[in-house]
Amino acid sequence: MTAGICLTLGAMHFIIWTHRRDEWVNLVFSIAAAAAAGYAALDMVALRAQTPAGYGELWRWILSLGMLEGVLIAWYIRLYLRAGRLWLLWLIFGLRAVMLVLNFVPGPNFYYREITDLHQLPLLGELISHPHGVLHPWAMLLPLSLLLIIIFVIDAAHTAAKRSGRRRAWVLGALTAVGFSLGLVSYVLYAWEIVPSTFSSQLFLLLMLLMGHELSMDVLRAGQLSRELVESQRRMRLAASAANLSLWEWDITRDEIWVTEKGRERAGVGPSERITFARFLQALHPDDREPTQQAARHSVESGGEFAAEYRVIARDGAIGWVVARGQVERDAAGKPHRLRGVSVDITERKQAEREIERQRNELAHVTRVSTVGQLAASLAHELNQPLGAILRNAEAGELFLHDPAPDLDELRAILADIRQDDQRAGAVINRMRALMKQRDPERHRLDLRLVVDDLFALVNADAEKRRVRLALETDPALPPVPGDRVQLQQVVLNLLLNAMDALEATPPARRLVTVRARPVGATVEVAVSDTGPGIPADTLSRVFEPFFTTKPAGLGMGLAISRNIIEAHGGRLWADSNEAGGATFTLTLPVVEGGEGGRGEKR
Repeated sequence: MTAGICLTLGAMHFIIWTHRRDEWVNLVFSIAAAAAAGYAALDMVALRAQTPAGYGELWRWILSLGMLEGVLIAWYIRLYLRAGRLWLLWLIFGLRAVMLVLNFVPGPNFYYREITDLHQLPLLGELISHPHGVLHPWAMLLPLSLLLIIIFVIDAAHTAAKRSGRRRAWVLGALTAVGFSLGLVSYVLYAWEIVPSTFSSQLFLLLMLLMGHELSMDVLRAGQLSRELVESQRRMRLAASAANLSLWEWDITRDEIWVTEKGRERAGVGPSERITFARFLQALHPDDREPTQQAARHSVESGGEFAAEYRVIARDGAIGWVVARGQVERDAAGKPHRLRGVSVDITERKQAEREIERQRNELAHVTRVSTVGQLAASLAHELNQPLGAILRNAEAGELFLHDPAPDLDELRAILADIRQDDQRAGAVINRMRALMKQRDPERHRLDLRLVVDDLFALVNADAEKRRVRLALETDPALPPVPGDRVQLQQVVLNLLLNAMDALEATPPARRLVTVRARPVGATVEVAVSDTGPGIPADTLSRVFEPFFTTKPAGLGMGLAISRNIIEAHGGRLWADSNEAGGATFTLTLPVVEGGEGGRGEKR
């Protein structure tokens, strides 16, 4: 009966191990159960032995299985509780290995040096064989090894219970220690011929039932957790579907990607089609394949977070935007074996961003046109000067041609003046057209000195009309910045006009607008200062709010648009009141990496 129960338990957990190869505790238990079954079968045969020689040989093999059984149970405790001093376990293993070697030296077995006779004793209504002989002196190693196992089990149970706070560890450890203690006592009583048998088979059965119960409860808990996990996955998939998310998992070892149904639809992959990483890349926009592949490779190599934003091409040719986040998982050896995460469809967000950007550019264009409209009178005056000079030189040239022998040198000088005046008028018109032109933003390598010079030429006539002095202070080593020329001109122009507007109530002798440009760390700083009345403290924090203005005819959008433009360029724009009066608007822009002064965009 003992052998049958042990074999049944061992077979059951061996089958479990074949399906879960990483659960080594099930394999150790199945081997221990098989050894216990063999021990019980041989013990039954030995109880009916008729000769001392036959009994001694049977006990040689019984003791061998018993020595193996003790080591296996100790290893079970180590694996199941994930505790126990490893050096003590190896000491037990070494001691039992020595005992196993001594078990096969000449003589009956490890326990007896000589068996002189067999006594027939009654046990439960039957006669059993009980040996009488001389013990080996090294037989004391058996109780010593049992004592070491008891110490190991108690220590492992204490460590596991202290670490996890579970009483089950103490129950398992205490009952196992009691079983080995009973075995120790039974061997001593058997050696003194007080009891007819060691009853080790029954003790091993009790230990197998205890260990098998713990493992079986784990299997039941695993089944319950599996059902809860399935239910949790259903809820997660429902929530992911409602949030337009798709869950995915890449088995790096097998190069196979699992993804939820929404993710398959998004990538144009069939429900039964196997997805490899190469197949996944095929579904991406050609321009996004290499960056996404590099992000995945970096995540796998470094073990960090995976983050990518890419476009997916569906089967009907539609393009959608997706942002993905994931985390690498490593196996027991520390090698990356799985990358799992979630992806979100951000197509609608991208479309909204493009629409907002389009509307922002249109609003900025309207603001530029409005700003140029404020300069209309000054620009007309600035154009009238070169156009009037062209007319006068043309009339003078016509008079010279009426002379039978015109002065050709004088005519050449007149034509040179006409060309220069034409270029002056053309420069004014080109600057105005550049500001008023509606186009998409473009990033170039810019020299802010050239940008400010163009603006000074554009507003110079208006400044003279307002009797405002303009001062420009730039650092000769001003590095280039990346940006859109027209947008940055719009910002500085708006700041210049606002500064001149602030000087209307200031006496003409004190009307001064200063523009300073200098490098500050990894940025270029441009400050526009005026000598006006300044900005009230309660207004300073609101000057960049949309539709907030202190001008009677202002819209309140110029500074808000300017701040958006600067922040889109990776910079900052803020305002301060000057201690001596007036206000200063300061903007910073990041410099071109490795940039040097004087190498910006040409005019």
